[in-house]
Amino acid sequence: MGALGIGSWWWLFLILAFLPILIRFLPGRSKKDEFIYITSLPKILDSEPKNRVHMIFGIAYAAWVFLMIALMRPVYYDTPIVIEQPHRDIILAIDLSDSMKYMDMLDSENRPVQRIDIVKEQVREFILSRIKSNSNDRIGIILFSDQAQVLSPLTFDKGLLLKLADEIDLKLSTGPLTNITGAINMAINRFEEAGTNKKILILLTDGRNTVDGGMTPNSAAHVAYSKDMKIYTIGFGSETADDFEDEGEGIDRIDEPTLKEIAKITRGEYMRARDRKQLHNRYQEINFNEASEETPRQYQPEVELYHWPLLISLLLSICTGIVVRRING
Repeated sequence: MGALGIGSWWWLFLILAFLPILIRFLPGRSKKDEFIYITSLPKILDSEPKNRVHMIFGIAYAAWVFLMIALMRPVYYDTPIVIEQPHRDIILAIDLSDSMKYMDMLDSENRPVQRIDIVKEQVREFILSRIKSNSNDRIGIILFSDQAQVLSPLTFDKGLLLKLADEIDLKLSTGPLTNITGAINMAINRFEEAGTNKKILILLTDGRNTVDGGMTPNSAAHVAYSKDMKIYTIGFGSETADDFEDEGEGIDRIDEPTLKEIAKITRGEYMRARDRKQLHNRYQEINFNEASEETPRQYQPEVELYHWPLLISLLLSICTGIVVRRING
């Protein structure tokens, strides 16, 4: 709700408001020898009834009081407006390579599920945690395999993000490979288009970069760092999956050295997640690390009101002058 306010000179108003009364009743020296002197209003109207004289003096005094109020510059403070600024923008990059089909994960009921199913679940949990913490961040989602593609641009609409997270599916994959470099470059472009100041990329993969595009993931990370971008990398997959490459299962080992270097270059952090619970904890650690540090700014509109008491003072002064003029002929 709004409120009225006055300046810090209220004490001066009290002094000036009672000044006419003080002057009226202070004893004065003899005015017989003065060439010009100003008498008080009641003495001008000696022939008028006292009640009328006091009424006229009251009107004149009210004009003086309203003039003093105007000089105090009263204002009306309207309802504060909260100015929400995005504290940071976050892009979730999700690996959709063929290895995400591997069923080395257990769901909440201990049933074997694909890696991608657990990732979808935890992406939803991460978005929900940002909703519960009342964060004003924008979040986007990138999917990458042979190529990187945008599932959701950066948006404040976290309800929409939850729906899009449900649509993450290996059917959206552009091939069997893992293009980590492409995911980083795609995130750089999206952040640049959004004009973001605080840029966070959370990149999850269960393998290594298998696309030779002329730029290495480390080179892309250096470009990201030059754009003030922080990258968290998550290596996802069970402990036993590390041996499958040697057994001809077609599942690449997680390239931990590269993922660690990407995080180091961009002042981020590398995290390892071997199951559903660990992946949940990793996303929540990032959520905690990137909690909003700034409080929303407030702007309280001020409406100047001094012109109203000034107008009243002017009207009362005019009325007083007209009445006295008519009485004096």
